[in-house]
Amino acid sequence: MAKRVRDAFTVDDSIVASIPDTTFADGTSQQRYHRWRGTLDESSRKALEYLVPRIQIDVTRSWPASMTPRRGVENLPDDLAARVEELGPWDVPFPLGDGTTTITDTTLTEFAEFRYLYRLALINDAVATLLGDTLGATTVLDIGCHSGLFSLDLAGRGVRHIDGIDLRAQNIAQAQFLADHYGIDNATFEVGDADDIPSDRQWDVVLNLGVLYHVLNPFEFMRRTFELCRSFAVIDTVCHIEPVSGFFLMGDKDVNRSSEGREEYELHPTYRAVIDTIRHAGFREIFEVIGRSEIPHDLYKNGTRRCFLAIK
Repeated sequence: MAKRVRDAFTVDDSIVASIPDTTFADGTSQQRYHRWRGTLDESSRKALEYLVPRIQIDVTRSWPASMTPRRGVENLPDDLAARVEELGPWDVPFPLGDGTTTITDTTLTEFAEFRYLYRLALINDAVATLLGDTLGATTVLDIGCHSGLFSLDLAGRGVRHIDGIDLRAQNIAQAQFLADHYGIDNATFEVGDADDIPSDRQWDVVLNLGVLYHVLNPFEFMRRTFELCRSFAVIDTVCHIEPVSGFFLMGDKDVNRSSEGREEYELHPTYRAVIDTIRHAGFREIFEVIGRSEIPHDLYKNGTRRCFLAIK
């Protein structure tokens, strides 16, 4: 699969490190930490590092053609608005036909579309391009699928089947509603936890999107991601940019929000910690996915969010 990545994309293998006269592999993580402390200045704290090969995706923000009503715009159900309100609140402004979306506030819709459609293109275009003509035979697991944005798009692109799981029943109810509304039959959504998935089950591809920083056991969670996939995983996560491998304890999280995790406290990784965690889990090779867009997504641009292909 690593060879397939290099066949499908132009790969940049150059290394950019912010610690002078050292490489990513020099010494232990503790030694690298102390070395970093000794060279700390304002410029090194803000410099973005690139320590794994990377590929670029041309990002075009647009809603997938598959996200159109099964019934047709002219036959939208009369109770659609009531059903959408009943399932709310929504984080993603899904188009429902005839100009109707799941978020009625125009300003919120534009802001959410700007961010979600960037991530959708960055991640799913990379997955679809890498799978190529094997897309139709591929099974996918979407851990922490939220309301199904990435799952529904990959299903619409023609994967054999995708299973989305999420801790929150409200998120799964939204995803199921959308699958029915769009007439997408090759996606299944269930309330569940990755820790509870039977160990004898595997999928070709596992999506681990926006979940790593919501857990208190990142090493176990990444190992679980490794065990669940046959071919590769996609890890998209918040990162801290300090050039040291470590996790920040973040607390006082509002666990009632649909986009948050289960715990009020969670561990947020640095960029180097994400790479170390992926490697420690057993993945053989890592590629970072970089977006190329006329109007970039601010978090990816400043390096506080990163996306990786982890090859098994």
